[in-house]
Amino acid sequence: ELQDQLEEHMHKWESKRQVGGEVWRQMEPVPVPLLSPRCFCGFPAAFQELVTPPDPLDFLKHSESKMRSCSFVQMQNFFMDHGPDAFGCMSEMLGENFHFQKAKLKKKCRRDSINMWRTKSFVDQLKFNMCPMAYRSRSLDRYSSLLWDVVHDVPPDLLGSLLFEELTEQRDRMQFSEAATGGALAFVPFSQSDGCLLYPGGLGMDRLNFHRVVLERDGSACMDTGQKPVSFQLRGPVRQISCSSRFGDSCVAVRSDHVCGVWGMGDQNEPRLLQVVGTEAAASCVSTSPHILGEVLVASESGAASLWTVGRGLQKVRTEESNLYFNAKSSWRWCEFSAHPRVMLYADRTGVELTDFRLKLESHPGLTLFRISSTSDCQRGERLLLVRFLGDVHPFHHLLTTQHSAYIMDERFPCVPMLKWDHMMEAPPLFCHVAPGSASGTTKVLLGSQSSQEVTLLQYSGGAVEACCSHGSPQVLLRPRDSLALLPVQLPHRQQTAAHRLASPAAGLTCLQRTSVSTATMIVLQLTAAGDVFYQILERDDGKPGTPEETSSDEDVVMPTQAPNALTFVPETPDRNQSSDRPPDRIPAFVAVGNGADCSAPSALSSATRHAWRRWLQKLMRQEGKPGAPPRLAVRTDGLLSVPELAAAGRHLQGALQQDLQRCMRTRSLLLNSNLDPVPVPPVVDAEAWRDLLSNRLTTAWRGGQEAWLEWWQEERGANQAMKREALRRKRRREKEAQRAAGRHLQLSGSFTSSVSYQTDLDDLSGWSSGTSGPLSDSQW
Repeated sequence: ELQDQLEEHMHKWESKRQVGGEVWRQMEPVPVPLLSPRCFCGFPAAFQELVTPPDPLDFLKHSESKMRSCSFVQMQNFFMDHGPDAFGCMSEMLGENFHFQKAKLKKKCRRDSINMWRTKSFVDQLKFNMCPMAYRSRSLDRYSSLLWDVVHDVPPDLLGSLLFEELTEQRDRMQFSEAATGGALAFVPFSQSDGCLLYPGGLGMDRLNFHRVVLERDGSACMDTGQKPVSFQLRGPVRQISCSSRFGDSCVAVRSDHVCGVWGMGDQNEPRLLQVVGTEAAASCVSTSPHILGEVLVASESGAASLWTVGRGLQKVRTEESNLYFNAKSSWRWCEFSAHPRVMLYADRTGVELTDFRLKLESHPGLTLFRISSTSDCQRGERLLLVRFLGDVHPFHHLLTTQHSAYIMDERFPCVPMLKWDHMMEAPPLFCHVAPGSASGTTKVLLGSQSSQEVTLLQYSGGAVEACCSHGSPQVLLRPRDSLALLPVQLPHRQQTAAHRLASPAAGLTCLQRTSVSTATMIVLQLTAAGDVFYQILERDDGKPGTPEETSSDEDVVMPTQAPNALTFVPETPDRNQSSDRPPDRIPAFVAVGNGADCSAPSALSSATRHAWRRWLQKLMRQEGKPGAPPRLAVRTDGLLSVPELAAAGRHLQGALQQDLQRCMRTRSLLLNSNLDPVPVPPVVDAEAWRDLLSNRLTTAWRGGQEAWLEWWQEERGANQAMKREALRRKRRREKEAQRAAGRHLQLSGSFTSSVSYQTDLDDLSGWSSGTSGPLSDSQW
């Protein structure tokens, strides 16, 4: 009987894709801000650049062969914004012909030079953000008109091509930034009830924050109100955070552009910096070891992969000068640990190899795990984007993502995907988080994109005893940039400012999960490039009705945490449906509201979510006048307007006029005073008095419009002379026919008079007299 059961189990066929799976429903229709809006360098102008990538076609115009001619407007902007780069060398060459001192010099070498002090003083005022046409300098306009097209460090044609390449690179980098791969948001669990949230902050995203988070029994979470976050100032912006924990201690590796650091922390120990190393080339990956605390893999754009042991420094374990399988024209490199502590995954845009760095690379080049070798995939631009070791789910599994697909690979069976999803996201995914499921649950895979802020939830099971199997279809989560549509309408300029802030690219993704006997809750946190953290709560739908839950938050969290009598802000756009109940002493940071029958997001906002968004928007608007805004030019107006002293009679008349004016304003009547001198009415303009050519042209255009002006212009040019001659001939012909019909015979004198008058009319048409009509000789010309 046991043998029959084993044979039945071995020959049992199961599909790799199942329609059914766990159903996760949203508790709120919008993501909720977790922290107060951070001050960002250059806000809000910097966010406009983040939202709208530069279009190189706005700089150069199309031609039949290639882009050659430069747009004058863009070149002018470059000369004004980067004057030292455009005119730095030429100013030194022409220094003998110009001097910038205010006093006149008597030296011979300066006798024929030009004084540029006024021009320099005017240019110094350009550091203020003001209208360039509001203040004019005649000398500067003259020098600009004379020298704008000849005094250049770089020829305009070459400069235009270089700027076009730079704008193209900036657009591609904003749409797909390789430096942000992996994400700068992480959560380190200490136990099943608490943990630490790691996120960047500061004006340049160069401050690393460690903030305590407490998980409640109901699955919600709240910030620890007992202490403020521990912060560390870095030398560059935080690009990636990687964490691993063993036996209650945690290791945190942080990657910046050319500097990497390692911190140690624990449940009872505060975060402490262990070691910092620098890299010659820009670092592209940092990965902590899940086996040995204090070991980190670092990959750089030079193609080198190094093993970093804290306290010993870097040890280079692999170097690649080119891509693995074909030329992808990308210097991006990635490293991850595997099931063995001395076997790593080395990846680039073309594929992944397993490398045992105990052996020399020349004798053991590596084992191919995954490669993009299909010709069709290479031609359509399919590239590897991210690799993640799934040690918490399965000791031999790895997650690999491309622009269009996600793979589950087993390092024991290279080049054979265990599972594949076609996620079809708008933008390529750069962030991922894997939440292992329970014995009866599924493993959740969260994929996040950068430019579009998309977050997709995938579910699968198996991999140990049973084969891998995906459950359900990919579920798209909420995005912060779509939140304003469901929030109360703000003023137009505030709505635009908030839209630019919320549309900033994503910079990280993580997840907090808690499973209890009654329900399972998953909190997805998303970081934006502006330093804002948003969260959304997903609850597993088990067919049981849910009830609202409440937790607490601290002052830095946007949710209301002050006492009932604390000072609150007056909303710019009040909500008439807002509840007037006073907030309690303990207010939720994450609110779970919904029913078990509805699997979609609710359509209405809860009062706590509405209040959180209102506070977040108010704090965002208050930062507009803080440092980072462009300076304004202050002009003193003392003494500009002065009224001369009046005599006694004048003061008496002025007082009487003021009383009469106030009385007329109260009664809404017309002020009539005999003491006031009447203002003469200007005479009516006599258009007949102006008989010059310009006056006739303007009068015709004003009275008759465009058609009359065109007719006047054709008559002035003589384009209708032939038409008028023919019309005059027809008129004379009709007059003669009318005379013959009346019985009157033409006399000789009458015929002569008629001919003379006809010739006179022709002369009036042509502008020449009858004596000078006909062709002119050379001497007359």
